[in-house]
Amino acid sequence: MKLNKDLSKIKEENEFFTLSEKVKEFKEKNPHCEIVSLGIGDVSKPIIKPITEAMHNAVDDLSSMETFKGYGASTGYNFLKQKILENDYKNMDFSFDEIYISNGTKIDVCSILELFDIDSSICIPTPIYPIYKNGVHCLSRNINYLLICEKDNFVPQVPKEKYDIVYLCSPNNPTGIAYSYENLKKWVDYAIENHAIILYDNAYSAFINTTNIPKSIYEIECANKVAIEFRSFSKNISFSGVRCSYYVIPNKICDNINNIWKKRTINRFNGADYIAQKGAEASYSKEAQIEIKENIADYLNNTKKLKKAFKKLGFTVYGGEDSPFLWVKIKEHINSWDLFNLYLKKLNIIIIPGIIFGIEGDSFFRISGLGSREDIEKAIERLEKYYN
Repeated sequence: MKLNKDLSKIKEENEFFTLSEKVKEFKEKNPHCEIVSLGIGDVSKPIIKPITEAMHNAVDDLSSMETFKGYGASTGYNFLKQKILENDYKNMDFSFDEIYISNGTKIDVCSILELFDIDSSICIPTPIYPIYKNGVHCLSRNINYLLICEKDNFVPQVPKEKYDIVYLCSPNNPTGIAYSYENLKKWVDYAIENHAIILYDNAYSAFINTTNIPKSIYEIECANKVAIEFRSFSKNISFSGVRCSYYVIPNKICDNINNIWKKRTINRFNGADYIAQKGAEASYSKEAQIEIKENIADYLNNTKKLKKAFKKLGFTVYGGEDSPFLWVKIKEHINSWDLFNLYLKKLNIIIIPGIIFGIEGDSFFRISGLGSREDIEKAIERLEKYYN
């Protein structure tokens, strides 16, 4: 028996697990310390009532054979696809068969590689969320890294080299930078010229509020010929524990692409949870949208407060305009794990060391506005006291 040797390329310990263990150890040794997290990637607001009511009704559906739902369509129910088409892709020429409902963007952005030849050249901008590189390793693919530079405001620049597949994430995790129409147009042109496919992680689209930032890559002309877009319900409707996502594979990429992927999906996936899909459907109601937008506004206000505070303390800060994440440059002459330890022990504040997102990120750290307003204010107070 032989194992997949490429799995050994994944770090033995997950970086976020290592961080959690460090925090756990500190709490055990210092039980009276009040820890505040600025590194939170999860949400701090519950699922709103219109959505939970729809999910309760979906549970009731399962209690009677008249309304019972067993194995559903592998690509998702049309009732949710209809809402997606009417709201997220209004006035765009997509159909039900181009929408795939799934159970998490984290899974989707990796499993989609099964669609492409194993020898395809893959380009991943870095620093970047670790799932991309680890997912590529799991599927025994080779990675070519593209450095995202501070001088370019952490916007990935089109390479001279030809790649078959390119990962883009906007609004970006970890840098918090959202790419403009101009930025994305260059990448779409590159993909067309090089017959490449863009895998576009758009999990934070709900946070976009700047006019020159597209909410979908398909707002760029001809992007539907070269891009597969991924979206998530985790952050905008607090579904991080429920698991529901979707992605779009346009028919215009090539004539037979959806037939090929449907065969794969039917054989490898039994469909996302019915209850989760009914909740996601309810999130598009007018009542739900009002509350969802208020929650997102709160998260963005948290992010703006943090950005203002760090800049006032002399830090260089990126992101946060159309994203809940900030990418902060370390002003001390230490690396990102050392700063993590300093903040944890002296300020009882959790941050995410930049090196988790690639060695190029070691002079930065990521913070998030997804925590509660109270925690954000406590953290700012401690930081101001420490640096002043």
